[in-house]
Amino acid sequence: MDSHTIEIDQIGTESAVQLAELQTRTFAEAYADVHSSADIKKYCASHYSSEAAANDLSSEKTVCCVGLLNAEPSGYYMVKHQACPISLDSQSSELKQIYVLSSAYGVGLGRALYEHALAMIRSEGNRSVWLCVSDKNHRAQVFYEKLGFEKIGAGPLLIVGKDELSSSVLVLNI
Repeated sequence: MDSHTIEIDQIGTESAVQLAELQTRTFAEAYADVHSSADIKKYCASHYSSEAAANDLSSEKTVCCVGLLNAEPSGYYMVKHQACPISLDSQSSELKQIYVLSSAYGVGLGRALYEHALAMIRSEGNRSVWLCVSDKNHRAQVFYEKLGFEKIGAGPLLIVGKDELSSSVLVLNI
């Protein structure tokens, strides 16, 4: 049985280039069978540039942590302390992004990132966590369903190149 070392480190603006590269790789892997490579490249260039990453990392409402698998950056999560677009009965934060490289699937990195994010959200006094997930991202949907998230409504339309994807808002009371 393979042994893996998992570490999770919070990052700041000094890691914007590293984050942008990880965001691009994980997004491309997650959606390779949904979008054309040209559409993925264009989307990542506009949404996952080092400037966009630095902007996210400089926000007081955003926390980002990178998951290291055997000392290699292999996943990340981003939490935004902001209200859900669908009214909830409690204070909440958004699990904006959680992605893991395909080479790290099945070793527990995604679960470790999720548990770390949940602990951080709880420490802020929040009683629920919400997220939007593409209706085409079946791997993520199954992951969140196993964790107890429930669909509470339709999310925003996600546009990647010429593709328009519906999404769902999921919530978990913690």
